[in-house]
Amino acid sequence: HHEEKQTLSFFKSPLREHGHVTHHDHSVHPDIESKPVDPRLATSAPSENQDGDIHDDPNFHHHAEATTAELFYDLFFVANLTTFTANLEINDNSSLKAYVGFFCLLWLTWYQVTLYDVCFSTDSVSERVAKAIHFSVMVGFAIMGVEWKVGQYVKDFHIYKAFGYVLVVSCVTLFLQYGVTLLYCKKYRKTVKPILRAMGFTLLSAILYGALTPAFPKEKFTGALDDFGDPIPRLQKSNVYIAWYVIGICETALTVAVSCKWRIISFKGTHMVQRMSLLTLIILGEGIIVICKSISKVIKNDYHWTSQVSGQVICAVLIIYFLYMLYFDRMHKEHFGTIKQQIWSFTHFPLHVVFVLVLQGISLLIIWRQAVILLSGTYNDLFNVASTAINEQSFKNGSQLYFEMNQTAYLRVFNHVSKNVDPEKALLQLDSGLKQMANAYGFLGKSASNATAVSEINNGFSVVYAACVKTLFDTLSVSVSKKQAVNLEKNKDADAMLAAYVNVFELVYSYVFIAGGFSLIITTFLGTISLPSHWKRLSQYIRLDLNYLFGIALVLLCAVRFKKTAFEKYIVSSWMIPTIALVYFVCVI
Repeated sequence: HHEEKQTLSFFKSPLREHGHVTHHDHSVHPDIESKPVDPRLATSAPSENQDGDIHDDPNFHHHAEATTAELFYDLFFVANLTTFTANLEINDNSSLKAYVGFFCLLWLTWYQVTLYDVCFSTDSVSERVAKAIHFSVMVGFAIMGVEWKVGQYVKDFHIYKAFGYVLVVSCVTLFLQYGVTLLYCKKYRKTVKPILRAMGFTLLSAILYGALTPAFPKEKFTGALDDFGDPIPRLQKSNVYIAWYVIGICETALTVAVSCKWRIISFKGTHMVQRMSLLTLIILGEGIIVICKSISKVIKNDYHWTSQVSGQVICAVLIIYFLYMLYFDRMHKEHFGTIKQQIWSFTHFPLHVVFVLVLQGISLLIIWRQAVILLSGTYNDLFNVASTAINEQSFKNGSQLYFEMNQTAYLRVFNHVSKNVDPEKALLQLDSGLKQMANAYGFLGKSASNATAVSEINNGFSVVYAACVKTLFDTLSVSVSKKQAVNLEKNKDADAMLAAYVNVFELVYSYVFIAGGFSLIITTFLGTISLPSHWKRLSQYIRLDLNYLFGIALVLLCAVRFKKTAFEKYIVSSWMIPTIALVYFVCVI
């Protein structure tokens, strides 16, 4: 039927019109109209019951599916995630913690708003204003994401203080939204307490966020002046941001606990399952974007598209598809218990964290596989030229050796440098190493018995190869941490350069397999607690238990790092991504 469009009111009740559920007969569905009541019977009832027993349980108006405003809010979430993932590279433990920490704050903020929306959201002027504020909060996250350098020494903390107030605004907005809902539900005794508690937790979080903001260090100066005569700020470090994580997790956990105890404001009858599944789709979609970016980094630099890299890409896409099936094949639309549903929704917090990490890590492992192939080919070609110079002395002079080595370096690396990479320093290093080799070749004599000359050629070779390694990884958009970069500026040794980049991918290996295993464990757990009664049979439980075991096995694979020989062979092989894909495939079937 066609509904006449009504004028948007400033406030709107979250309750159904003329609807409430009495506690006298809970078997009656709230959507079914009751039979007319005899007026004489109605008037004979005690007057105090009209606001007491009859008005205990309100009938909230719940949406069957996500509203366009909620979907629009999700777009801000995915935009933040995409931008932050592009700006922050995970290359050491600090950057990994920073990445997870920012994602946690982003997710918890999204979840708090979603908890309110699925239970009480209406379409009114005040709600649209609140939504605009929440959108602005997400913009604040985007600004903060660019400067998110927690755990590092920075010049000032102005942006962190500003972000603290952004979190305050988010909490205060939610507090006011809950307050409007309370005004409409104040006559329902069973609803007042839980809403007041939710308001209290939200307000307390706002107060704590605001109180923590001045705790960040004030700007200090070294006493020296820069070239423009301005005072140079002193680098400082602060751990105040850790309290943000604690407050966010505690606020969310307490709010969920309230909905578990007072089931009148639980997720029953809401579209919470749809909201969480939509966000899961968004995160899987972000994984596809990240993997496609990795592919583009390989393709745009004119590197050869090998069968090994093709296999890595296929396995990466299959992993996303298997994660999709492992999650959605075990998702059930039937209501599976109020408390279980609360646990199910909040468990998406760790699930989405590990999903993001495993997909981000897999994209880096694709680049690593391409890098291994390129490094191997570059080293072999350069080594053949250098060994020929030492053992056969087939070059007329050092200039010819310089030319051959330089040509090899350009064919393998420097002809493929991307436009956004400045190779000037690497070219200077390349020239320095080649000159060292050419000068030493002139003293080599007619045999390789001149140990000093051979040593100089080897040292020059190391400098040349280090320049090639640095440029190759820069072209693939992989960098080491700032601390490592400073050390490498002083040490031009190829072994040190390679070790620094291998350390980056050792970290990637660890968190990919740990996150990959926990992805399997958590999706299995979600499937277990939402399992319908007609599916509860021995064969189903055996299958779920096997999935748990496979997940634990993936986590334990990170222990291979402690077996040096085995790990060195495994990390340069093509089997890291396929291993995860095969395990997921077995669990799917």
